[in-house]
Amino acid sequence: MGVAGTSLTLRPRVPMGFVTGAPYVCALAVARSLEARVAWPHEVVSTEGEPLVGIEARAGYDDEGVFVRCTLSWDAEKNLDAAELERFASEGTDAWESAYAAGRGAAGPLASVLGDYFDVLLGMGEEVEVLRGGRAVGRGTLAGVDVWGRATVRLTDGRELELAPEQARLRLA
Repeated sequence: MGVAGTSLTLRPRVPMGFVTGAPYVCALAVARSLEARVAWPHEVVSTEGEPLVGIEARAGYDDEGVFVRCTLSWDAEKNLDAAELERFASEGTDAWESAYAAGRGAAGPLASVLGDYFDVLLGMGEEVEVLRGGRAVGRGTLAGVDVWGRATVRLTDGRELELAPEQARLRLA
């Protein structure tokens, strides 16, 4: 069982601070095209939550301006078409960029796609475990995701925990 993958360089014309939205937008586009879901923050999964496509992104700046390098990876046995996945991700990014250019989405990188993201988000309104270092450190209901991609989990004791992707992962309970 090997790993297959592809990567593409995107040059979205959005503010530099908004490039953090690129992996979410790519995951949303790929999930919709595969009729799949997104596990927060930006992993494409089956409707049952089985991993399909992992998405990682690194942003930078070069002579041509801002870029985002998105890497998509999957189990080679899944026989996914790399060129097709690249096309989905690129088209999703183009639509995101167009929405921003049209004046939608100035509130944050996910503002113009947040409703669509909620529609495919696995676990929205359901019980999840908060994982840090692979260990469960809390349990509650996935209450939402904000325009910056932070998830809010309403813990069983009533407190709300706001998480950035680099802080924790979520797993259906």
